[in-house]
Amino acid sequence: MFIFNFLTSRICLLILVCYFFLIGFPLSVFNVFADYNIPSNSNYLASNISTDISTDNGNYLTKSEFDSFLQQYKESHNSKSSIVGGGSIFRNGKIKITPYGYINLSASYETHRTTTGDYAVYANSPDIDNDAGYNVDPKSTRIGFKLDGGGINGWNGSKSEGAIEFDFQGAYQSRNRGGLLLRKAYFSISDGKTKLLAGQDWEIISPLYPKTLNYTAGACVGNVGYRRAMLRVDRQFDFYTSPDNLLIQFGITDNVFRDDSIVSAAASSYPIIQGRMAYSFGKGCFSHDKPIILGVSSHFGEQRFSFGIDKKNLKTWSFNVDLDLPITKKLGFQMEYFLGENLATIEGGILQGVDIARQKTIKAQGGWMAFTLQTTKKTQLNFCYMIDDPFNKDVVSGNSNSNRARNYSHCFFVNILHNWSDSLMTGFEIDFWRTHWQQYNPITKTISPMTAGTPIRYDFTIRYTF
Repeated sequence: MFIFNFLTSRICLLILVCYFFLIGFPLSVFNVFADYNIPSNSNYLASNISTDISTDNGNYLTKSEFDSFLQQYKESHNSKSSIVGGGSIFRNGKIKITPYGYINLSASYETHRTTTGDYAVYANSPDIDNDAGYNVDPKSTRIGFKLDGGGINGWNGSKSEGAIEFDFQGAYQSRNRGGLLLRKAYFSISDGKTKLLAGQDWEIISPLYPKTLNYTAGACVGNVGYRRAMLRVDRQFDFYTSPDNLLIQFGITDNVFRDDSIVSAAASSYPIIQGRMAYSFGKGCFSHDKPIILGVSSHFGEQRFSFGIDKKNLKTWSFNVDLDLPITKKLGFQMEYFLGENLATIEGGILQGVDIARQKTIKAQGGWMAFTLQTTKKTQLNFCYMIDDPFNKDVVSGNSNSNRARNYSHCFFVNILHNWSDSLMTGFEIDFWRTHWQQYNPITKTISPMTAGTPIRYDFTIRYTF
C-alpha cells in the first residue's frame, strides 16, 4: 500500500509539473506579452543603440516607426556596415551576410555499442564490446554564414556568393567540450548557367544523402562522399525544345586521407580529379513540378602509403550512379550506387582503403535506396536501406594494428520527422545495424570469423533552426 501511495503521489506531481511547463507557463507568458504592442518580426538593438526609442505618449514603436528610426540611425552614423531585413541579414558594403544554423540535441540508445556512439558509422563486434550504449550529444549544432554579392565586370548577369559553416564534431578533450569543425568555406561566381567555385564544399560525386538523424548520413555504410577543398566548374546546357537540361561538373580537389589506419600516408604529386554528368528530364511525368534527375560521377587519383620500409603509390577511383525520382507530389525515391578501390578517402569500404597484410588496396561496392513520404505539410516518414560491401578477397587484416577487419556492413532505418513550427523540429529514428568482422593471425596466416555486430539503435532529436 505504501508503494502504491508513493507511486501515485509521484505520478500526480509529474503530471502537475508537465502541465505547468507545457501549458500553464507558456500561456502565462503569452498573456503577459499579449498586452504589449510589440511586432513579432521587430528586432531591438539594445546592445548597439543606447538612444531612447519610445514615443512621446510612452507607447512602444510600431514597425514602420522603428524602421524609420533605424534608417535615420544608419544615415547619421554613415557606416558601411548595417543591419537590414529585420535584423537577420547584415550588409557590409556590397556584400549581404545572412547567418543561419540550428541548435541540435540528440539522445540515442544502442543495444550494444557502435563506432562512435554519438553517431554510428559501423557496429562493433560483441567480441570487442558487448555493452549497451546511451549518448546525449549537442555537438551537431551548426552555425553558418551565407554571403551574397554582386557580379564581376565583363560577365553579364553574374553574381557572387559564398558560405562559411561550422559544427562542433571536431577533436575534443571531453564529451562536453566539443571541438570546432570546419564544414564549408567557399565562394563562387555564376550566371545561372556557368558556375565557378573555390574553397571547401561537398564532393562532386554522389551528391544525394539519406534523410537520417545520424550525423554522418550513412557514411561508411553506403553513402560515399564528404567535403574537401576544390576548384570546380559547373556548366548547365538547356534544350530549346523541352525543359530538360544537362549538368556537367568538373573539379580539381584536395587529396584527403580518411583511412582509419596505422599506415603512414602522404599525397602524391597530383590532386584527385572528380567529375559528374546529370540529366534532368521528365518534369511533370510523375510529380507535377519536379523533374527526374539521373547522374553518373567518378573520381580518380593516387595516394602514397608507407608499409614499414616499403613505400607504394596506390590508386583510388570510383564509379557512381545517383537517381532522384519524384513518384508523386508526396512520395519520392532516391538511390546511389558506388564501385571503386581505396575508398576510405570518400568514406567507402567501411572506412578501409588499404589492407596491411596484402599491402594493397581494398575494392568495395555498395549504395543506398530510400523512400520519403510527406504525410502532411509538417510530418515526414523516411525508409532507407544502406550497404557497404568490401570484396572478400581484398580483406585479410584490414588496416589496424589489431588485425581485425570489417568485410560487410548494412543498416536499415525508419524515422518520423515533425515540424512543430518553422523553427522547431523533432524526430525519432530506429536503426537496425549489421557489421561482419574477421580476425587475422599473422603467424599462422589464417582468418577466423568474429561475431557480427547487430545492434538496434534508437535516436531522438530535437532541433531549433534559425
